[in-house]
Amino acid sequence: MKKISLLLVVIVMIVPTSALADGEHKDLHMQPNADIITMIQQVNHSLVFDYHDMLMSFGPRYTGSENCFKAGDWLYDTFDDMGLDVAFHAWEYNGFSCRNIVAKLPGVDPDSTAEIIMSAHYDCTPGSLGADDDGSGVAAVLAAASIMKDYSFNHTITFIAFSGEEVGTYGSFCYARYAYLNGDNIHAVINLDMIGYSNSSIGGTLLRFHCPDRSWWIGEQSQTYADAYLDYTNLSVETRPNYIGADHQPFIDYGYDGVWIAHHDGHPWANSPEDTPEHLNWTYQVKATKALLAIVAEFASQPIPVQVMLTSPQEGRMYLFDIPLFPLHLGKQWYKGLRGATIILGRPTAQVEIVSKDPIDRVIYCIDGNFIVSLNEQPYEWKIQGKHNPIYGKHSLDVYVYTEKGDVAVDHMDIWILTFSCQYGRF
Repeated sequence: MKKISLLLVVIVMIVPTSALADGEHKDLHMQPNADIITMIQQVNHSLVFDYHDMLMSFGPRYTGSENCFKAGDWLYDTFDDMGLDVAFHAWEYNGFSCRNIVAKLPGVDPDSTAEIIMSAHYDCTPGSLGADDDGSGVAAVLAAASIMKDYSFNHTITFIAFSGEEVGTYGSFCYARYAYLNGDNIHAVINLDMIGYSNSSIGGTLLRFHCPDRSWWIGEQSQTYADAYLDYTNLSVETRPNYIGADHQPFIDYGYDGVWIAHHDGHPWANSPEDTPEHLNWTYQVKATKALLAIVAEFASQPIPVQVMLTSPQEGRMYLFDIPLFPLHLGKQWYKGLRGATIILGRPTAQVEIVSKDPIDRVIYCIDGNFIVSLNEQPYEWKIQGKHNPIYGKHSLDVYVYTEKGDVAVDHMDIWILTFSCQYGRF
């Protein structure tokens, strides 16, 4: 196995986290890694096309259908033949049942439990082959995995083919909830969904990264990585606002960071019988696969100076002060924004877990991004409340961690709260 060499110390955490790009990577003009260049050069039309062609052979793959299950079996066998640690993640939700296919390439740093997820969905709408949406993403994930398996990375790379995307992102929702309850340390979700088409000179040079506010750092860092390998991919990254109806969103809802990635140009045949291989731009598909392989490889290789997670209150629970009453199951309609909802009555204690080999300078708690309290001694706990007035309704609970070296990590949690307390008085 080849090892991508790094000169910096890797610092990781044992729980899911969110981090700021300016604290993680300060070099805006990085040099490409020779091993990653070699990986890029192994991506070609035949490799990507063959994986895509085999997926198309199963026909329309509506979630729960026989075709979808057959495609899932093939995906499992394909990852298994690569020598990856592969498993079915079976799920049932809202009348649907199917399987996600999860394959892991373990990281080699013994101190790292961080995961980088590279994902796509293999289901499609009834009557559609889903060549672009999202056979293109699945082919890229398989091609990248087939190459990256022969290399070693500091952090684990988890390749996932989701089902259930077209019926409500049910497969990814069930997996994100499972990962959160399991305490998985998912550092970044790189979700590929429609990366096989361009029909303009500008579109042929760009990949769109749709970024939630908390995950904007992934888009910015991906721009840096893409620029470093531009001579080998001819593809740049542009950041755009979030699109919530895709498989990265459930991870956001459960406190992880992720982005949805698609081509720049519109694809008029999506979710129709006309979404066929003949409408793909294979030159663009190959370039996108190269660029995304490089980006994932860099994320899996780079050091993580500091990570933090809000450990209490937990996502997806009902609280009375510090007492967790019961889990909430409000995720059937992704567009209502209730997945992973945390509802609080009273004034619970916010707690965090931090790991850093450098001393912590301070921890700052905010509501809706507004400063409330700064702590420079352990335990870094705070009774959730307003500053000058009580808070009620939906708010963002934010925590920022600063090391003495200037690295920064941040985590956010959406909460629905009713409390009569405030920092400067009580009503």
